[in-house]
Amino acid sequence: MRAKSNAGTPIRRPPPSSDSLLSELSTGSNPEDRYSPSNSSSCSSSVKTAQILLGLVCLWPLIFFLIPPKSGTNTGTNIHGEIDHLRALTSSKISNNLHAKTEFLKDEMSSLLHRTDVVGYGPDRPRVSVVITVPPHDGNDEDLQLKSAEKAVESIFRTTDRNRIFVVTVVLDGRGKVGSFESQMEDVDAGRTRHRHGGRVHSHDHHKEWDKEAGNEKEVHAHSEKIHILYNHEALGVVASRKRGVQFTNVLVKKHEGAGLKSADEDLILVFLRCDGMFHEVEEGERTWLDDVTDALIVGSSKDGAHQQPANAISFAVDFSSTDEDGNIQLHPLRPGQTQSFSYDFHPIRDTATSQQISLSSGDSYPSPLLLGGATAMRLETYNSLPASDDKLTNHYSADVEMSFNLWMCADGIDVLSGETLARVQVDPTVISLSERAQISGPLIARLVSAWMAGHGDDIYADTFLNKVARETAIESTTAVQSDQFKAPKDKALMARALEEETKRRRDLLVRISAEAKHSTSFPSTIRTKCRPFSWFVENVAPKLLIEELDEEAADSAEANADIKEAMKKRNQKILPSKPLSDTNMAVVSKAAPVKLAYVDVSGNHAEHPHKGALDEKGHFGYVHDETFLAKNQPAFEFNDDADKDKLCKKGDPNYTMLTEKVFVDLTSHEAAEKRAEHGSQQKRVKIFCLVYTIEKFHDRIPAIKETWGKKCDGFMVASTKTDVALGTVAIPHEGPEEYNNIWQKVRAMWSYVYDNYYEKYDYFHIGGDDLYLIVENLRLYLESEEIKLASNGGHYLPNGSEDTQTPLFLGRRFAEGGNRDTMFISGGSGYTMNKATLKSLVVNGFPNCFPFLKTFSEDVMVATCLRKMDIVPYDTKDENGGERYMPFQPGHHLTYRPPKNPKDDWYSNYSVDCKWGLDHCAAKSVAFHYIKEDLMRRMHAILYHYC
Repeated sequence: MRAKSNAGTPIRRPPPSSDSLLSELSTGSNPEDRYSPSNSSSCSSSVKTAQILLGLVCLWPLIFFLIPPKSGTNTGTNIHGEIDHLRALTSSKISNNLHAKTEFLKDEMSSLLHRTDVVGYGPDRPRVSVVITVPPHDGNDEDLQLKSAEKAVESIFRTTDRNRIFVVTVVLDGRGKVGSFESQMEDVDAGRTRHRHGGRVHSHDHHKEWDKEAGNEKEVHAHSEKIHILYNHEALGVVASRKRGVQFTNVLVKKHEGAGLKSADEDLILVFLRCDGMFHEVEEGERTWLDDVTDALIVGSSKDGAHQQPANAISFAVDFSSTDEDGNIQLHPLRPGQTQSFSYDFHPIRDTATSQQISLSSGDSYPSPLLLGGATAMRLETYNSLPASDDKLTNHYSADVEMSFNLWMCADGIDVLSGETLARVQVDPTVISLSERAQISGPLIARLVSAWMAGHGDDIYADTFLNKVARETAIESTTAVQSDQFKAPKDKALMARALEEETKRRRDLLVRISAEAKHSTSFPSTIRTKCRPFSWFVENVAPKLLIEELDEEAADSAEANADIKEAMKKRNQKILPSKPLSDTNMAVVSKAAPVKLAYVDVSGNHAEHPHKGALDEKGHFGYVHDETFLAKNQPAFEFNDDADKDKLCKKGDPNYTMLTEKVFVDLTSHEAAEKRAEHGSQQKRVKIFCLVYTIEKFHDRIPAIKETWGKKCDGFMVASTKTDVALGTVAIPHEGPEEYNNIWQKVRAMWSYVYDNYYEKYDYFHIGGDDLYLIVENLRLYLESEEIKLASNGGHYLPNGSEDTQTPLFLGRRFAEGGNRDTMFISGGSGYTMNKATLKSLVVNGFPNCFPFLKTFSEDVMVATCLRKMDIVPYDTKDENGGERYMPFQPGHHLTYRPPKNPKDDWYSNYSVDCKWGLDHCAAKSVAFHYIKEDLMRRMHAILYHYC
């Protein structure tokens, strides 16, 4: 097949479960769904003749062991009847003929387990599960859709070796039972229509013939059941109906594997066949369409026998049929290399693959942006792994568009087999309406846009699609008005204004539908974490949709809007990174939605906590602290005397070792960045706001912070219980008492105050206690790194300076609470760093709705919990060597600490995530340490900044 992209692999998830379907299979009591009963009478008579001791249950393992190998011929009857048959054998009354019954049981089990129509040919030639969805009756007298579905099912059995058919599931959507359809399906299942066994195609009316040698009738050609019908009395739509059909297959797989009738290594092929399609007739012989598909999906072999990467999904070539005046059917084959794409209003567009695309697979196949629609094949596991399945997408075309996006953006794409492939379907275009197979309504387009165009770089496409749809529908709706009311030339301006107003109204409606879609139960909310962005799809799969390739003349025309013009400019400025994010961090940034950076006032006039504000030195509300006072008046760091220097520069202890042999301040890079910024470089330095919390009792700890690391912050503030302008402390009242067990309320008030007063001035915000030591130069360089720039812009492109949104980043030392990595938080000891998007999300959306009145000490856990509710999770801040940047203890502690033999026996090793130990535990350019009191703070500063 074609060369595969390295951008991602299929996302694995367990197959959907269905208790109702499992119950149906276990009891057979569902009156609305049926498994074809074509052989039920013969099975009933067989059951009555089968009698054996209940105690034989204990002998089954021995019996299976003694079963000799047998040929794989198709000689049995109804598979479910035979399983019931064997159950009856084990539960019958005591018989004197134990030996005979035991031999009979052995023969019956051997026959069942070696029948290829029951167990197939094995993993190399897997069986196929076909799902057909029949839309609700469209009102025509003949019910062409149901009649066509009959032909579609018949074509499956004519062109497919029955031994390789696992199940054919027909989902009748919005329909009740139809006796004539059931009767026809029974005829197909019983073999009374033409069907294939290996390379032989035939039909028969009964299952027994006279055996001259034995002088009696013998069963020569019975069939196991293959067809199942599901009824949706209320119309569910194509996506939901397909899902229900696959759920039935998954349950059947589980039962067959449990009964030993299917190997777990057999990766079933799943085919979605539209009810207006039929598989092409093929001459008698061994090769069928399923062999071509197997080679593509499972084996990965090419025409010349060379091994290639197996395909991800196959879209069958579609040959349309028509009837001439004499009633003769004429075929209109798919032209070589034909693909399907779509326009900005999702209208399907026929296109042609390039010679380069075809040559990538040596001419065996070529990619198509969209499924061609008639039939689609993939491995069952592939479908079960796709993350998006929006039940609101009700018609075939919208379902195919979503599946196409799934296959390209979340898996590995779509191939159309080329040349003389047998993977073709004949489609009658008169069966399904144009609106069903080639159109999507505005509300469904809004859902697709909301789901698949919601990330960085994709907003421009979302705007373009919604604008186009709004304008096209507005034109359609105002056509009559234009002809009736705007006839005179002077009315052209009024006509244009009416069109623009209608376009705006419709666009606003689509935007609202798009926003509301995210809250519906079936909305695929995990796409951002598991799939590539739509911009990747456009660039790599459907380049004609690139915004930059819009015709310039069209963009200047009256029909183009300003959003498209602006999108053209932005699109040309995308900058690729030199190195992608790690898989871990790509998952983190993909999970969170971009946040508009514009400030939103949520202070409520500072009437209620946590926005009441700060007190001045006289205890009056309304005080706004000058956060730049320390940067403008930096105190010098000096030794008190020689004894003080000797004390601070003492060598030999673990703290000294870690700070001289591993951790350092990257002053060289810092000074170079400063010079670039001073000389007018576009690379401006990020501005950092540092927030320390304390109480009046510990104000004596603040001078050491001010003379060491605090002065290096662009903005600095100490949140306390008393305002001292000279010291830089600010009293910020909060809900509840001032105590350790109420730090959560204190932090809510602190961050609200910072957001209300300083949000627009700074790029990053760091918080920690009064025993924190921050290496600001290293922190600033880290925040200015390409990695963090890339992460803050969604992980795919570097920012170009024109962005008005940002991906939230929550930086610090990750802890897995209780060892559970699903509930990670950031240790409050060394503090955590937030960008603007995270601070805004926390204050504007988090605080009002997340434990607003709770009193607790675990503020770091609470902040992480509130952010997690918005899909903002801790970012992995390790360096390229696996060293941690944020340290919850003193440097020496990290040098000497070793985890116990069982990491769960110590909280620190249990909470830590993929850590190294000893000297390699700390990153060389670490940014923060905890439990650093005044003397150690001054000592660390003296060592790190070469005062010793």
